Amino acid sequence: MENAFEKQVEKELKSMDQRLYDLEEKMTSIDTKLTQVVDAILGNSLTKTGGFVTDLNELKAKIKELEDKIQKQEEFKKRFSWTVGIIIAIAGLIQYLSIVYKNIKAV
Repeated sequence: MENAFEKQVEKELKSMDQRLYDLEEKMTSIDTKLTQVVDAILGNSLTKTGGFVTDLNELKAKIKELEDKIQKQEEFKKRFSWTVGIIIAIAGLIQYLSIVYKNIKAV
């Protein structure tokens, strides 16, 4: 009777040992996948991969650079418009003065 009981206990222990091994394998697999996800998001300093966060920071920097360029272009347009306006005003004033001068000289 004890022999059958011992065999049953041994069988259960082997079964529990196999389940424990399977759980350890699954945990290792989950840990590996989690590490891959973290590396994809945050990057990995050992492999020098940037990750999603680094990509976002690079995009922010490029957007800032483009915004600065657009602002400089807008400022240039304003200066150019003012310059053209001033030149036209000066030309109009010179033309007006020349007409007035001709009228004064003709009298």
